[in-house]
Amino acid sequence: MALLLPARAAVSGTEIEKRPALGSPPGMRSGGRVLLDGHTSAERARTLVRYVASCRPNREQETYPKASAPIYAARLLLNVETKDALAKLDAAVTRQIAKARDGSSEPANPLNPSALDPFDKVALINTYFLCKSKIPPATARKIRDYTALYEHKVWRGYGAMNYRLMMDGSGFLAAEEWPELVDTDGLDAAGIRKATQERLFRYFDGICRRNFDEYGAPIYLAVNLSAMRMLAEFAREPEMRKRATLTLDAMLLDVACTWNQGYNIGSASRAKYWYSTDTSPDSMASTAAAAWVFFGAFRPISASGTGWQHSFWMAAPGHYKVPDLIVQIAQDRSRPFVHEASVPALGSAEIRRTTFHSFTCSLASQWDHPPDFTSGIYKESRRNLLKWVSDKPSSTFAVCMENPYRPYKLQEGRANDLGYGENPFSQYLQHEGTLIGLYSVPEHYPYYKLYAPFTTRGAILKRIERSGWVFCHNGAMLMAFHCVKPHTWSKQRWSNNDLLWCDARKNGWVLETAELKHFAGGGVDAELNRFAQAMLASTTVDATGIDQSQPRLAYTSLSGHQLDLTWLPHSAAYTNQARINGQPVDYLGWPLLRNTWVYQQTNSPNLKIEYGGQVLQYDFGNWTRSDDNHPASHPHEPQQ
Repeated sequence: MALLLPARAAVSGTEIEKRPALGSPPGMRSGGRVLLDGHTSAERARTLVRYVASCRPNREQETYPKASAPIYAARLLLNVETKDALAKLDAAVTRQIAKARDGSSEPANPLNPSALDPFDKVALINTYFLCKSKIPPATARKIRDYTALYEHKVWRGYGAMNYRLMMDGSGFLAAEEWPELVDTDGLDAAGIRKATQERLFRYFDGICRRNFDEYGAPIYLAVNLSAMRMLAEFAREPEMRKRATLTLDAMLLDVACTWNQGYNIGSASRAKYWYSTDTSPDSMASTAAAAWVFFGAFRPISASGTGWQHSFWMAAPGHYKVPDLIVQIAQDRSRPFVHEASVPALGSAEIRRTTFHSFTCSLASQWDHPPDFTSGIYKESRRNLLKWVSDKPSSTFAVCMENPYRPYKLQEGRANDLGYGENPFSQYLQHEGTLIGLYSVPEHYPYYKLYAPFTTRGAILKRIERSGWVFCHNGAMLMAFHCVKPHTWSKQRWSNNDLLWCDARKNGWVLETAELKHFAGGGVDAELNRFAQAMLASTTVDATGIDQSQPRLAYTSLSGHQLDLTWLPHSAAYTNQARINGQPVDYLGWPLLRNTWVYQQTNSPNLKIEYGGQVLQYDFGNWTRSDDNHPASHPHEPQQ
């Protein structure tokens, strides 16, 4: 059956202040851990806010707004320890002004022209608007003066979307709030509003028609979401508030389509280190924790893994409400379906994303074809991922390869950490719950080994090997992995994983998933043996072309589908090298979004959502939404 939780209700500041004063941290406790839960979105939001209010910044972080402002904001919202929270908030902004003026701090990013951190700027502005009635005028003026230290006339510095939304979003709101504001460029408040609004509207248009460069990111997507929500909540200018609201809808729809009962399963442009891939209700990271507030999970989540420095802002009280149809799409996993999405022309590479959902697991992969192996796409991306619903942590599997720290600076001779980034010469083909991989790494390239982490934390109940396959019983589902070339097992565990290694420069592999119900009965051993026997009897791997100049791998799946992939050099055009059941995959013709309920053509302003006999339509050209109760169409005063 599907997980169907009620949609989020609006949470007012008054409602949250009625919560009891803090004693011990909120939520259930299990084995010393604090667990967060809630039947409704409003309950989950309040629970996360209460948890953040119970946290204590260490001494070094007390004056670091990015890390500490959520704690102070949460306490002010709950009316607990307010005197201390206000004193430390004032000390934090005072310290940041002093550091910026005396030049004693390093730039937040080396591409930035100043020693100012947009994470601090947005945290202070968000805190100010959330707790405006409680912040003393002297502290408010300091937040204004800190904002004035930034430049807003033209964009300079690091260009990631999270930086852009934080910088320009907080600048716009500050200019609305303080008409006397003058920034380092000499722009007055009207000039700041004009410059930032023009850029923000361009960002909104790009996100809603072409997606954006931090799609799927387990950490940074939450930063984008919270900056967008800040504008949707607090902008006074109706057009800004309306467009931000609709853009936030589109961003959360993208997450809803990759959501499965507390797990966010999709390819990602930025997935730093293994921990941001190995997410679960036990370690959400900020994007999944932010989505959990709206979409829920099949079991309570661990509070310590919520990445609350970023996810808190999506739990804070406000007017914004995710449309019910988007919530229902996120929560309905009663029937298997495939979600397809595009990120056109990202860094001169077309991105195509696939996620297959069933009730027990989800499998995701990415097709892309940059013109060169030095593309920055490979630095932090995660291009294949399997997660299964489990009561154990680390129910994650991803086939990895060694790769450089910065592919565009190979002369550094530095490798990425394990579980971080992708090898430029690896390629994938997915059909529903089956994924095959193929790679051909040239002799001159120093990073080429494959490794596959198999969790040892209990999410795999049993693992056996037969005829070159590794078969795993994962509770409610089963998986099988086959590496064409010979492999070995590492003698040491890494990050609670056993590692399978292959040293070949040309190789292919197969990942097959199956529902337990097709093999159920007789216990774990009997079920796993039944699955292994069916795989060995019914599937075929054709690796006769694996050592060709352009390697080829063909596989007939457990369900009888034929996947055929020929490796494609970076310099060559895609000409149907990927085929399913003999038919070429038309990657270049994919729309922006497509699944059972959602459709939008790339570059089109029109998005249509259909679910349960209801229809929701967006027009991102005229910035309208079809339902009559759209809050952005009814101007309101930001909460006090």
